[in-house]
Formats: sequence, C-alpha cells, structure tokens
Amino acid sequence: MASGITREAVLKGMRAALRLQRDLGLDRGEARGQRVDVFGAIYKENVPLLFRKLEPLLGAYLREDGNPGILLTTRRPLGQQRFTAAHELGHHILNHDPHADDDRILRRSPDMARDYMHLPPAEQEADAFASYFLVPDWLIGTLMRRHGWTTHHLQDPGTVYQMALRLGASYRATLYALVRNKVIGAGVRQQLAKAQPAALKRSLVADLSLETTQNIDVWHLTERDEGTVIEAGRDDLFVVKLREDSNAGYLWNFEELEQAGFAILKDGREQVAEGVIGAPTIRHILARAGHATAHGTYTLWERRPWAPNDDPKQWSFDYRPVYTHDAGLFRPFSRQASGAR
Repeated sequence: MASGITREAVLKGMRAALRLQRDLGLDRGEARGQRVDVFGAIYKENVPLLFRKLEPLLGAYLREDGNPGILLTTRRPLGQQRFTAAHELGHHILNHDPHADDDRILRRSPDMARDYMHLPPAEQEADAFASYFLVPDWLIGTLMRRHGWTTHHLQDPGTVYQMALRLGASYRATLYALVRNKVIGAGVRQQLAKAQPAALKRSLVADLSLETTQNIDVWHLTERDEGTVIEAGRDDLFVVKLREDSNAGYLWNFEELEQAGFAILKDGREQVAEGVIGAPTIRHILARAGHATAHGTYTLWERRPWAPNDDPKQWSFDYRPVYTHDAGLFRPFSRQASGAR
C-alpha cells in the first residue's frame, strides 16, 4: 500500500475526530481541561456499548439490520479500553463495515507509517481517529500549563505516566502523542518506551506490597490538581502531597475523605528544606477509594485546630469512579455514580 494512502487515511481520521470533538463541545470551556469522555461520546452517538469478557479480542464494531453497537473487553486496563473504544467509535463515525479488533491495534501508531503500509484504509482511519480524539493537541497543552510540565519534565517516565492518567490514555499512546506535538523527539520516545508502567506504579508506593498492577493506577496528586476531574478505576491508589504550614499550626484534615469511604493507608510528612527552622512541610498520604465511594467533589481543609476559620486553605477534586471491568451495558455517568451498572 502506498504511503500516500496512509497520509490520506490519517488526515481523514484526524478531521473526523476534531469534528466530533467540536460537535460535542469537548474543546470548549471546562471540558477543554479534562480527559475526553469517550464512553460518554459513544452514548451520545446513540451507539449501545457493552462490556464483555472477550479474549483475545479487545473490541468490535457491530451493525445488525442497520443498528450499530460496540463491544469492549473487561480484561484490559482502562487506558487500553479507552483507546479501543475510540477506535470502534471511529469505525462508526467513518461509516465503516463491522470489524473485530485484537491487541494489534495497541502495537501500531498513525505516526509510524511503516506500521500502516499493509493495513486496510478503514483500519488506518480508525486508528488515526482514536489517536486524535482521545489525545487532542489542546489537552496536552492544557495539562502542561496546569502542572508546569516542560519538555524537560516530560523526558522523565514518571511524569509521562502521570500525564497519561490525566489524558486517560496508555503510557505508550501518550508517548506517541508527545512526539506528534513535538514535545519530545523520536529518540527520547524510544528511551522512554523502555520504562515499564508496572515499575512506575510500584515506585510510587514502594513500601506497599502489590500482588498485581494490571487494573491499578497510582495517581500522584498535588496542589496543581485543584479542581481537576479524576476518573479512576475503583482499585486505584492516590499519593497526595500537599504543602503544609505545620510550624504555624496549620494541618490538613482528611475526615471528609474517610467519611466518603476513602481509606487512608499511610500518613506522614516530608521536609521541604532540610535543616531550615520554620520551613513548611509536605503532608504525604496514601489513599484508596472504597468500592462504595461515590462520585462527588471532595474538599480538604488546612486549618489551625484551635482557630478553624483563621485563613484556612482548601484543595478539592472531582472523583469519578469508572466500572469498566464489570460486564454489562454502559450507562451514563450519573447512573453509574448512584451504583447502577
């Protein structure tokens, strides 16, 4: 297959992705700073989305008697599920024939033409659609500004992993998107690709024994995540590090998290500046949501216990649990949050 067809297919998929983002308002207002809700997009397109224990298939696009449908496996991490969902949505938006996909869709990239030379145009188009729809250029820019991440920071695999969580993409897909946006070069991508996400997760919770990391992500949250939407798997872990003026009597309180069902697994402090009297500390907790923890906006307060209204500080985040490892029909998030699955 000629390389010109690859370019034409990539452009067609990219344009379809940008058009759908615009039609759904994903590139405007508050949505511009949040990961793309690919499952919600499928729902808004009136395409039933069904999770099943598929193996070895990752997903499939169906059409029976003119009625479309999408199947997704429950047996893959959330980032891979989201990419597969975007790929199948691309088949629908681009009016392709029904198709079943295995993990080969995870091992190729529209930025690497040699991977596409022998693929049918429909697969090239669906891959390009998924890449641009799931990881739009403007979202990468928004996250870099919010977190103060520079091109230098994004040469660290741990930082790339944290960006991948906020994008809702796999580590590998995030690397390709960073190359596409010229944030890193192809050589840096090759070096970063040697890092194993499992090892990155374990390094964040080095003193916690994890039997497996397959369906667990580890979020490193700081003040820069104020107000952010965190769509997390129900077994995810949260390493929260907040500056605390404990020497002035200000302490962070985690009662609201505990009342909501979060378990505080560890709680400690780190010195910001060793040996400096009166220097602030970093309050460092490790938390895990309970299976009954509901969708909601949770607020932490840093206060003086004896004067709680004296210049308190707050930090909040919007927690949205996802249930993509349970078999069943996808429902809008509001119903998921109330326990309907």
